[in-house]
Amino acid sequence: MSTQLPAPTERRDDSSPARERRARRIAGLPRPVEPGLTGWRRFRRSPLNWVTVAFFPFCGFLLWLTYRVYLTNITTAVGDYTEQQAGTRSTPTIAQFNEALWKCTKLALVTLAIGLVVYFLLDRLRPTTLRLKAVALVWGGVVAVYVSLVVNTWAAAMVTADEADEMGSARAAIFIAPFVEEAAKATVLFLLAILVRHRFLSVIQMITMAGLSGLGFAVVEDIVYYIRMYLYGSLVYGVDADDALRQIFYLRGLLTCWGHPLFATFTAIGVGVALRNRSKLVRVLAPLAGFCFAACAHMAFNGTQTVGIDTTTTVTIGAFIILFLLLRYIRLALAESRQMWARLEDFVANGWLSRQDPIMFSRYRSRLKLICAATLRGPRRLIATVRLIHDMSELAHLRMGVINGLIDDAAIGRERELLFHIRSLRGRALDTTDGLTVKPPNWTRQNAKRWIRAHLPRRRPKPPVFAPPPQTQIPVGAPQR
Repeated sequence: MSTQLPAPTERRDDSSPARERRARRIAGLPRPVEPGLTGWRRFRRSPLNWVTVAFFPFCGFLLWLTYRVYLTNITTAVGDYTEQQAGTRSTPTIAQFNEALWKCTKLALVTLAIGLVVYFLLDRLRPTTLRLKAVALVWGGVVAVYVSLVVNTWAAAMVTADEADEMGSARAAIFIAPFVEEAAKATVLFLLAILVRHRFLSVIQMITMAGLSGLGFAVVEDIVYYIRMYLYGSLVYGVDADDALRQIFYLRGLLTCWGHPLFATFTAIGVGVALRNRSKLVRVLAPLAGFCFAACAHMAFNGTQTVGIDTTTTVTIGAFIILFLLLRYIRLALAESRQMWARLEDFVANGWLSRQDPIMFSRYRSRLKLICAATLRGPRRLIATVRLIHDMSELAHLRMGVINGLIDDAAIGRERELLFHIRSLRGRALDTTDGLTVKPPNWTRQNAKRWIRAHLPRRRPKPPVFAPPPQTQIPVGAPQR
């Protein structure tokens, strides 16, 4: 059995580093690793890093514009509502609006926390990076919200005959808003699939990105509804603002918080299928079908809210859809785990990996145990273990792409890089659960006491206190004998 790494292919006369970079870019693989570069120089040479650096300040500017627009719209709407109800126009001030914004944002953070926990748990077999998660979340909460706000406002004005047309907003909410909002949320999926296609190796990863984008959109939209309801109750006599805020939080923040993430999931399934399929027809029709299904589901949801269908019915239907998707997710995760095991076996047959690697790095339980054990053994061991798991997963999915005909000979160089990196991590990372305990063996009671005593602040000895000299009968200033 050979234990050598795969030999590099013979270079042709017309080969060059630029040609290799182009072949990798076409195949959707990362650029070749250039040895000897520092972290800062590697950061400067990556265009995606600079795009990310410019993305977040741009989102901060859009968030400020969104705040200004909603400040004007909500205060005007509240003033019109109070004039209609009480006969006297009461427009909230900027201080009242900001106070309501802070109070409602704290409620919306509950929904955000629940969604983040769910999607971090789902994205475990081949986790995406925190940077990509942050980009998807911020895109849905800022860019998608601002684009939807501008386009929906313009479209609602187009379909409304005059100010007396009460059905204009309903028509816009049912027939226009679903397509605009789903397109705004799904745009980040297509951008990520184009720019960092090598990062998305399964449908599960694409579902995570879409769910985070929908979660960010839902949180910001909930804040808008909360502020409007709270200000309505605060400025109208006889209405309990806090009670109204609790009711709408229970309805939107808890019962129907799954709406936007679920609709975006349908588009993500189509994009994920397109990325893993060779057929050009499927690559075009799968994302289009997913988007149309997401828009239709969103349209049905808005229609039920507009015509006044009982919320219990809507929640029940959504629960059945979510349960079906969870069952489908379990089957998909198990199938992906089996594929990873089979593809890592290909490298074991050539002697490039050990026999226990496919078992260790293709099962959820083994990977979780390795990460938990590495966490208790220090940050260096944890970072090395996470990188080893990441490289093993990418290596398996890279071989899947080669077998399925999605990646050409450009994968050979990337396989060599991953195998070299895996070999360099062997001594620092945990790579087997045989005889491994989550708690380190040196974590005993005696060692804990010894460590506590060594790190407790020591008391400094107090300086001795001397007794004062005895008093004599000699007057002060008298000559001494």
